[in-house]
Amino acid sequence: MAPTKKRNVSSAKTNQQSVKKAKIDINSKVDSVLESKKHANDVFDILEVLEVREFSAEDKYRIFMRHRYNSCVEMLLEHLSHELYGVKDSALCCLMKFAAGEGQHPLEDLDWSEHYSFPRELILAVVERLLSKTTDNSLLISRFQEFLEMEDVRYYVMSSVRENVGKVMDKNKGAVVPLYQGNVFTLMSNISLPSKESELTNFMVKQEAKHEDWKAAKLIEHKRVFERMWLGFLKYKLPSNMYKKVLVILHDSILPHMSKPTLMIDFLTAAYEVGGAISLLALNGLFVLIHQHNLDYPDFYKKLYNLLEPSVFHVKYRARFFHLANIFLSSR
Repeated sequence: MAPTKKRNVSSAKTNQQSVKKAKIDINSKVDSVLESKKHANDVFDILEVLEVREFSAEDKYRIFMRHRYNSCVEMLLEHLSHELYGVKDSALCCLMKFAAGEGQHPLEDLDWSEHYSFPRELILAVVERLLSKTTDNSLLISRFQEFLEMEDVRYYVMSSVRENVGKVMDKNKGAVVPLYQGNVFTLMSNISLPSKESELTNFMVKQEAKHEDWKAAKLIEHKRVFERMWLGFLKYKLPSNMYKKVLVILHDSILPHMSKPTLMIDFLTAAYEVGGAISLLALNGLFVLIHQHNLDYPDFYKKLYNLLEPSVFHVKYRARFFHLANIFLSSR
């Protein structure tokens, strides 16, 4: 009888280990399915395990509902590309309501080192759809502006834009992608930062307590990610008509929110090389950096004199050119 008892104990241990291993496997498969549609076939493996009844009814229901929720989110994300604006608008609003819900009721248990939650992955997915490479989404992006008034949404959107731009432009080897870059500019130009940290009061996700390490609640972190977002966008070649759009808002909407405005020198130098009125506007930006941010740029007046040729009388903004030239030369 003793050998039989020993075998039963051994068998029980083996069964426990198998159950434990199955739970680990199922968790990893659920994560992979939620991570990407490429792993959709893992759903069949999950169902097979569930049929063995290794999970409670509550666990099965939770997994089932998670898949239904995930499918719903995917469908809403696809609707952001719908031909009818009304459908896109409704899908966007619904996704942002889901984002708020995820913030208050996280889909996953928080890591022990985290004291706050924010639906970063969902916001990143929304940003990716807004920044279409084939469709002008300016109207939908304008609709999205109301959500950018929330501090945490704005912070993570800026981070998502920077990440997306790097991925898309590197994949295209820095080549101009007019519709995509137009959507990026429209989104970024809709982002404005408060002037004081005390103004950071409107959050989509209400944290139980104010945590000192939450970057979304710090103005200096907003400025840092704002600066990185713009520099990450402007380091690539732009469609020719976009240089003027950036230069027109540079002084009032971009430079004041940058911790190191002089980092814009590479963009301004590249814009100068475009020629015509763009060169003039680029010089204006350089002039601001020289006189307001102590930039040392010895070639400034050389570049100005290079523009003083007969063709300047025919540029579209010749009146502005002579006005600024007078300011530049008077300050020397």
